[in-house]
Amino acid sequence: MDKNRYEVIIIGSGFGGIATAIKLQEAGIHDYVILERAPEPGGTWWQNTYPGAAVDVQSPLYCLKHEPYDWSRMFALQPEILAYTNHLLDKHRLRNKIQCNQEVTAATYDEQKHCWQVATASDRLFTAPVLVNASGILSQPAIPDIPGRQQFQGASFHTSQWNHDFDYKGKRVAVIGTGASAVQVVPAIAPQVAQLYVLQRTPHWLLPRPDRVIPKWERQLYKKVPLVQRLVREWLYWKLEARMIAFKGNQAALRFFRNKALRYIKKQVKDPALRQKLTPDFMLGCKRVLLSNDYYPALQRENVRLVTGGIERITPTGIQTKQGEHLEVDLIVWATGFHAAEDNIPYPVRGRQGLLLQDYWQDGAHAYIGTAIPHFPNFFILAGPNTGIGHTSALHIIESQLNYVMDVLLKMRQYGWQSIEVKEEIEQIYNQWVQEKMQKTVWQTGGCHSWYQTADGKNTTLYPTYSFLFRKATARMKEADHLVE
Repeated sequence: MDKNRYEVIIIGSGFGGIATAIKLQEAGIHDYVILERAPEPGGTWWQNTYPGAAVDVQSPLYCLKHEPYDWSRMFALQPEILAYTNHLLDKHRLRNKIQCNQEVTAATYDEQKHCWQVATASDRLFTAPVLVNASGILSQPAIPDIPGRQQFQGASFHTSQWNHDFDYKGKRVAVIGTGASAVQVVPAIAPQVAQLYVLQRTPHWLLPRPDRVIPKWERQLYKKVPLVQRLVREWLYWKLEARMIAFKGNQAALRFFRNKALRYIKKQVKDPALRQKLTPDFMLGCKRVLLSNDYYPALQRENVRLVTGGIERITPTGIQTKQGEHLEVDLIVWATGFHAAEDNIPYPVRGRQGLLLQDYWQDGAHAYIGTAIPHFPNFFILAGPNTGIGHTSALHIIESQLNYVMDVLLKMRQYGWQSIEVKEEIEQIYNQWVQEKMQKTVWQTGGCHSWYQTADGKNTTLYPTYSFLFRKATARMKEADHLVE
């Protein structure tokens, strides 16, 4: 028996990979392997250990639906989320299913054998009829190619590759970027550094973060009466789902949130000049709306300065701005996000007749319900094209996708199907619908270019309507929409 042959190969050991493994085991499928490129499992929450790292969705909702957790606060910090993933790994005995330090370098479909061949950097070849990519869309760091970047003589790293061996205390630090990771990093390190420069290209809309410690009595109540925790989760879900009304372009809802954000910045930022620099000129929601209670106060510390206007180049000792100023720094932190709209699968995937997925996606990534792709049989992507969610928990989407994936796998077993793929015309109709719906959203009409979009402005990242409709669309496999062998 080939020890590298399985029924299912899962790539990635974050929430997507863990949720898939749990579903497989519940269905009685135990012949699978999880390939993880990092030395430890956990995905995003193992990788992102920068100071202040936390989730931006309420903790009771940021967990698998049937796997609640004893959260200590409403917005969990990275160590607690990693503890939750480790809890799932141990509870479901998944650790012996994970092979770490296995970076996938290629995945190729063998049409004769109806199986996927997955090569890794350690020169191993894994094979399985079914391949599930759960590498996630926020796994490929994006660092802009600013002139001189390689010549910098100080320390430099992306937030997702934080170097804990470098002691930033008492140092001069530049944080490039003002997105989701920056608004967490800046307040966390500002009190400890000598000087902090925050280099902003465009400001973001910011709302207060309704965080709190969950008291002991409340946590005990959840343990004794699990129904209460489930009801809290449902209440949070529908509360967040209502925000989609604004993202879909409802002007009254947009004005409500915009006015709330304007009142917030006016309350927290007293200096009119700084306030103007921090106020976006695009519609709220066009870029990711950020949540923070301490970012604005951090920017007003004596040792912190917001720098706008752009970067000319990186020098051996710091940053030259387009205004001609030179900022001497010891550390550059790249809080510049990830490749999400493009190149979000970091290895070449070849389907029928050697078709390269990256070529098939040359006009932007697309998939049927963000999960299945024509010409790529038995291949499923979790958190795939147009499954991103701007208003609620990403885990809701992943669990929805798994309803479809598991329905397919169980029918493959039941009927003895060797391969299954979505029909090309069905996938095209679906994605035409996605892009038509997208045109009415704030992400396309809001007057900005965001990481949700490709270079030519196509939004290949977000789902354009309510997440409960996505769950309905993924509830089961529609046999007539697929080709079966």
